[in-house]
Amino acid sequence: MAEKKLEKGSAEWQFFQDFWKFRQKYYIPDNEEDWIVEMMNAGEEIIEKYKNTDFAEFAQNLVFGHFEDIEMKCRKGKRSET
Repeated sequence: MAEKKLEKGSAEWQFFQDFWKFRQKYYIPDNEEDWIVEMMNAGEEIIEKYKNTDFAEFAQNLVFGHFEDIEMKCRKGKRSET
């Protein structure tokens, strides 16, 4: 099976850059309403940015997976250490 790398600067490459920054910024839940709304808005911006690509559904699934991860962490009571 041939391996194909994402070209630096391509839309998909840029998506992974954007998603990584998003994931790092919103990795540990704050459990504050404002933080959650901010995180969801940031995720929706990523989905919107890549909605007209051939990987739009994949991008949406990754963002939604992040939302799910944060929801589970909130239910377990994991909070940021501030």
